[in-house]
Amino acid sequence: MTASRAEDLGIERIVRDLSSHLASTLGSLGYQRHGLDKDDLLQEIHIRIWKTLRGNNHNIQYFNAYLRKIVYSVFINEINRINKENEILEAGGPRLSPYEGANCAGKSGDAYLKNALTASIDGLKESKQRVMKLRLQGFTLDEIAQLNRWTYRKTCGIFYRGVKDLKRNLAEKGIRYEG
Repeated sequence: MTASRAEDLGIERIVRDLSSHLASTLGSLGYQRHGLDKDDLLQEIHIRIWKTLRGNNHNIQYFNAYLRKIVYSVFINEINRINKENEILEAGGPRLSPYEGANCAGKSGDAYLKNALTASIDGLKESKQRVMKLRLQGFTLDEIAQLNRWTYRKTCGIFYRGVKDLKRNLAEKGIRYEG
């Protein structure tokens, strides 16, 4: 076994041993109230710890304080990312509402809207379809960028052009927007 591999195994053991403490700290910060995924947060924390330990040869003077800093930093970064994404989405324009017609009332109106939305998304170019479908499944724009190996800026551009095209397609089907 190489020295590097042995070091990696030691770091993995340290990170594994810290997992319950890190999860407890995240719980005290209230990650659930913010809709954050504990596993995603822990993974990011583990990566940061691993990179730090690997790069510093375990020479961290105040390890407990450093761990707290990493946990808080990851938590705050995630909250800021979500807030920024929400601001972008809120600034994205008006919300969908069904056309006020007799055929759009109640459950049949919901089915009409779902079918119209599905057909409108299917009418988009492939990259816009992919972004819109992933976004509707709950993926963030950052996650969509990573999945497609695109820049965040490119993903945002495709998303907003997709929203514009989607609005136009829905308007052609008699669905208007309130805003």
